[in-house]
Amino acid sequence: MNTIVILTALFLEQEAVVNSYLSNLHAEEHPETKTQYKVGSYISKGTEIQVIVGRTNQTNVNAGIETERIINLYKPSHIFFVGVAGGLKDVKIGDLVIGADVYGFERGKAEEIFKPRPKFGFSSYELEMKALDFSATSTWLSTTSSIIQPEFAEKISVYSGTIASGEKVDASLESDLHKFLKIHCSHALAVEMEGLGFLEACRHYPHIKSLLLRGISDLVEEKETADKKGSQPYASQNVSAFLFGLIDYLDIGYYVASSSRKDILFEIATKLYPGGIRDNGIWERAGGDLSQVHLFSTGKAQWIEALRLIEHGGGGDIDFDTLIKQMKIDNPRNVSLKTIN
Repeated sequence: MNTIVILTALFLEQEAVVNSYLSNLHAEEHPETKTQYKVGSYISKGTEIQVIVGRTNQTNVNAGIETERIINLYKPSHIFFVGVAGGLKDVKIGDLVIGADVYGFERGKAEEIFKPRPKFGFSSYELEMKALDFSATSTWLSTTSSIIQPEFAEKISVYSGTIASGEKVDASLESDLHKFLKIHCSHALAVEMEGLGFLEACRHYPHIKSLLLRGISDLVEEKETADKKGSQPYASQNVSAFLFGLIDYLDIGYYVASSSRKDILFEIATKLYPGGIRDNGIWERAGGDLSQVHLFSTGKAQWIEALRLIEHGGGGDIDFDTLIKQMKIDNPRNVSLKTIN
């Protein structure tokens, strides 16, 4: 039986998962830390999946610690972080955002002005693409008709893009934080407090598929008004419905880790070297020629092109074996690299 993990930050987010979709519920605790988990079953297309639901509480630090802890205890095939977020651009209350990547905005150097040195995290590319595909299916569109609450909006839209993540709640359009995000992360669709910690922990386990999903519960302006109308439970309901529809769509009950070496290497590379092929000089150290890859694109796009080049015998004096060798030198304890041939 496959095991998946679902993490939330808030109690109401956890309840939206547990109370609506799981059966045979019971409590388990971590043998050392005594962290509490809710464990249940979900039947996907006739196959039982064991679902472990954990709660991290708020902040990226907590999310990172709890993600690492639950991965090591249960060793899932897939791990998801779901919950609410504040909308920044293009979205409305009740919409969903697939966190293709996360922009960690807290890190930087404080001089006369704050100079950001952002940190990035990425969901698994395969899950990101499958989630986007699922959002256009008749199954999801029919689901929205049964869960939508017209007092918030007439439609539930799904977007894939950047989520800003830090340790502060963005509660005013006039706040320094909101102005900072508009300048330095103007493409972000939403803002929250746990996604970076979650994806940073997942980065060390690229053999585990990971995905960040957020439901929009407010638009920063008039946040308290939206909260009083029940926008947080509504957004939690929507993101949970999308997640379990996606689980069915993925056929996780029948999941077998049978990806090609290139696909496995892509998951590893984008998590260990999110900046792209120049990150830590990995491409050149493995014998690669930087001039053969477009470098003015995202790290993920660079790896897609670079691994395709290797597959067809290009890229310089490099192949999968030399690349894996250098990655193992950089990350000697990485479990995924130890098992890849």
